[in-house]
Amino acid sequence: MNQPLAAQPILLLPDEEALLRRSYDQLQTALSIGLIATWFWDIGNDLVYGDRNLFQFFGVTETQEQAGLPLNTFTNNIHPDDRSRTIELINEALQSGTTYEAEYRIDGEGLKSRWVLARGQATYNEQQLPLSLSGVLIDVTDRKRAEIRSQVTETSLRLAVESARIGTWDFHPLTGELIWSDRCKELFGLPSTAEINYTVFLQGLHPDDRQQTDQAVQDVLQPDSNGFFICEYRTIGFNNGQLRWIRSNGQTFTNKQGAIERFLGTVVDITADKENEVLLQQRVHQQTQALEIQAHQLRTTLDASLNSIIAMTAIRNETGTIVDFMMDTANEAVIRSNFMTPDQIIGRRLLAVFPGNKDNGFFDLYIRVVEIGASEQSTQYYRDEFGLEGWFEVSAVKQDNDSVVVTFNNITERKKAELSAQQQSAELKQANAELKRSNESLQQFAHIASHDLQEPLRRIQAFSDLLKAQFADNLSDGETDMIRRIQRSAQRMQMLVKDLLLYSKLSTQREPFTTVALTTVVDDVISDLEMSISEKSATIDVGALPTVSGSSSRLRQLFQNLLVNALKFSPPNVAPVIQIRSRMVQHDELPTRLQELHLYPFWLITVTDNGIGFDERYKDRIFTPFQRLHDKTTYSGTGIGLAICQRVAESHGGMMDVTSQPGEGSTFKVFLPVL
Repeated sequence: MNQPLAAQPILLLPDEEALLRRSYDQLQTALSIGLIATWFWDIGNDLVYGDRNLFQFFGVTETQEQAGLPLNTFTNNIHPDDRSRTIELINEALQSGTTYEAEYRIDGEGLKSRWVLARGQATYNEQQLPLSLSGVLIDVTDRKRAEIRSQVTETSLRLAVESARIGTWDFHPLTGELIWSDRCKELFGLPSTAEINYTVFLQGLHPDDRQQTDQAVQDVLQPDSNGFFICEYRTIGFNNGQLRWIRSNGQTFTNKQGAIERFLGTVVDITADKENEVLLQQRVHQQTQALEIQAHQLRTTLDASLNSIIAMTAIRNETGTIVDFMMDTANEAVIRSNFMTPDQIIGRRLLAVFPGNKDNGFFDLYIRVVEIGASEQSTQYYRDEFGLEGWFEVSAVKQDNDSVVVTFNNITERKKAELSAQQQSAELKQANAELKRSNESLQQFAHIASHDLQEPLRRIQAFSDLLKAQFADNLSDGETDMIRRIQRSAQRMQMLVKDLLLYSKLSTQREPFTTVALTTVVDDVISDLEMSISEKSATIDVGALPTVSGSSSRLRQLFQNLLVNALKFSPPNVAPVIQIRSRMVQHDELPTRLQELHLYPFWLITVTDNGIGFDERYKDRIFTPFQRLHDKTTYSGTGIGLAICQRVAESHGGMMDVTSQPGEGSTFKVFLPVL
């Protein structure tokens, strides 16, 4: 166990020792009544002397009383929970020269458990080494247990108060008498012989504190007050003008009639505390200014950054799941790049201001950073309902708890340049492939047109015209019908040649692109097919369609072929139902060939029908010229319509795809680049 500091043994002269013992005897006589004990510790010899009360408190026998006992005889009987702190307070008092004061429990074996209050003051030699520590020990058990202070004698209270450097006052409101202790007078700069009254008290206060202090006294003297008085004020010494801060505590006592007859209290000099408080406030102010300067410098640095920076805090629902982020602060780059004011960003939810984060994966990235703690980076295409779109490069770093700092840049122009270079390379590759396919198609077409189609067509047309011109009057009805059949066959052949020529042009002739609204294109096609739609009692449901870059006439041909097929390949006695929809797709939803050649986003336009459908094993055949899956006698056509659709889509940087099941209809998919 730690022991109090002790000086080296000091040899006292006989006169000095006699003087100390005489002083001790006088003090013991003065405080011999009540539950108060006096004690004297000879530090050099580590001997504690005291009155009978002291030894009774600590269970010391009569034979040990006169000889003096080591300090640990007493400290060992202090409650274990209080012992270390009591010894620390003794050491602090000896080292600092301040008054020793401690409250603790005496709880040794065979002793009556009690609470005591110890106060004392040390003496020092010329070398400022402690000689002795003396004081009083007050039994405060009743106060501790019932919160009622024990009544002690006036002498004991005055000694305890003086040892603690506390001033006391006693005011009798019924007579106006005011009594101050010497310490109280000292705090007002008055000699101990000064006459005191309430007017003197008010005159000794700082002018700025006089009125409010007087009012506090008058308030506590009111019958309806709680009787407790606590007030801080300044005094200006009468004899030296010294400014002091004082804390005063008091309580009123009433007589049997309920009138306040006494107002007792204490005063303590808290000037040092106030000076420390002022110094602390100055330091806090200085630190605050320094932090404000640092914050301003940091803010200036952030605002000077070309990167957009947002600090956010996660918003969780009742289950703890992150459902959004609150944007706590943002630098100027965020505000400038989005043409917004600070109040449109700071203090608002992320998904309310930038909803596109949910669709492109950025929101999930922020959640991972908060939950896992690892930083992440990503580059994604962003688009939202407010018109903001482009390529963004994002980096997210976790801060404390649920906070994350996001740095992002709009890299659309850079991405366009990269995509342009990639696109040029891809277009060159595609152009070579298209050239090869075009040459093959042209060769096939030239062969068919020059040998298999053109020559028979010319013969048929020549003979039918000759028969009609020279022998019309001599032909029977059957012969006339045969000529009509010949002419219809010639017409079908002409249609086939026309479609082949159109198919050929799609590969060899590129029309200039313009901005094309697909809604207008589809509306025009539906208008042209109005008679067929009416005859079939068909229903066509068209959703919102995008605007793309392309050839209006060729896109019209594409959707016309798709709608004609949807009307044509419908079950007997079943009204066709056709639905046209569009949406933007992610890169991984594209057909493999588009994923390899293109990195920019695509629109998906679907044409869904309730027709006869087909087995998907043959879906690659339907986009090949002259490939038919159904009997041509039942379903008319040249067999080249879907091949034209595929060529139109490819010429616009996209492609066609289809899903179908026999008897369940088909969904034709048109992939076109986002404008």
